[in-house]
Order: sequence, then C-alpha cells, then structure tokens
Amino acid sequence: WGFYFGQQGLRFAGQCLATVALPDYAIAEVRTGQEGYWEFRGLPPVAPGFLRERAANLAGVAPDYRGEFDLYWRDGELIYRRESCAAADTASGFFLHIAPLDRADLAAERREYGFESRDFAFSRWGGSVDGSCLAVVPLPGYEIAGIRTGQYPAGVGEVWSAELGPP
Repeated sequence: WGFYFGQQGLRFAGQCLATVALPDYAIAEVRTGQEGYWEFRGLPPVAPGFLRERAANLAGVAPDYRGEFDLYWRDGELIYRRESCAAADTASGFFLHIAPLDRADLAAERREYGFESRDFAFSRWGGSVDGSCLAVVPLPGYEIAGIRTGQYPAGVGEVWSAELGPP
C-alpha cells in the first residue's frame, strides 16, 4: 500500500509532513520509506479503539489463566488483562515463548530451542482501558502446541509465569 507525497503530503515550517490513514484492524508491522533512499520497519502504536473493542469482547468470558495478568487465547491472539492496573504493573518486560506443533515451522536458528521468542514491552502491544491494562499480542499462523509467558523485571528475574495449551 503506497502513496505519493505530492498527493498526501505538505511542506510546513521547512519540514515535510504526510499522513496516511491506517486500517482499523491489528497491524503486525509497519514498513515505510522512500524507494531507493531509506526504509523504516517497526510496530505501530495500539489504537485505543482496538483495545476497547477487545476489552468489550472479554466481558463475561473466563480467562484461560488467572494470575498477575489474566490471559485469554482467542482467534490468533494472546490477550493480557489486569484490573486496577498501575504503570508499575507494566513497566517490566514480558516474555512470550511459543512452541509450534511442528518444529519445522520455526526459523532454523530456533529449532534447537523448540520455541519462538516474542518478548515484548507492554507499551508495544497494550495500554490502559478504563483503569485496567490490556495488551493484545498477535500469534503466529502455525499450529501452536503451547505457550509460556510471564514478566521479568530487570535485575530481579521472573516475577510470574504461566503455561497454556491450545484453546
């Protein structure tokens, strides 16, 4: 999906600015740049409306794991939710290790370990929704045998962890 700066951009105060509407679904990665000059790959911020929608879908649904964060494994996503959440609850990194049903689905350098590592900062996949914290992490498209996840503050070690089998 591309665009031309001349159509969607402008020059303002000596700088160039372009805005492009993004779709209203979860985006795994953004890749942008100027062909032949520069490229950026990264993760987009999570839209508050997206998080509110996911929170509403969880109303009355029992989590697959109850603990420091309740975990919901649904429709290709792993959702982390904590009620009455404070900034300190999400300041530490999260680990997410995904074991495929078939090791051949892993990159060659990960096969000996038997899992894919998708460790993340909460701010990358989540945010605050009406006083609770919610993160929605997309899972790979291959069949998953199990997930191990938790939180690990720097210098402290693992604080909590959970293991999940397929839903």
